[in-house]
Amino acid sequence: MTEILLDFTGCKYIMKLHDIIKEGFNFPDWYGENLDAIWDLLRDVRGGPIIKVKIKGIKTLPEDLRDYMEEVLDVFEDIHKEIPEMDFEIIS
Repeated sequence: MTEILLDFTGCKYIMKLHDIIKEGFNFPDWYGENLDAIWDLLRDVRGGPIIKVKIKGIKTLPEDLRDYMEEVLDVFEDIHKEIPEMDFEIIS
């Protein structure tokens, strides 16, 4: 099993949020930094090892970024439904 920690503690900007996602999932340089790109790249892990993604620091995000994070979490939920071996857990 692979564990990934996405720590958004102190993140204040949408581009930084995408940097954290890009780094956490080791996305390629051409990652499009949007919800569709997250969806497309995470779907490529189908059939791979079990991946446990822990998400930290959501409560520290500014209000406008929390709204966007809800959309990111919706993408993660949809990915989990399609690829059950990829699990997401909010730890703080």
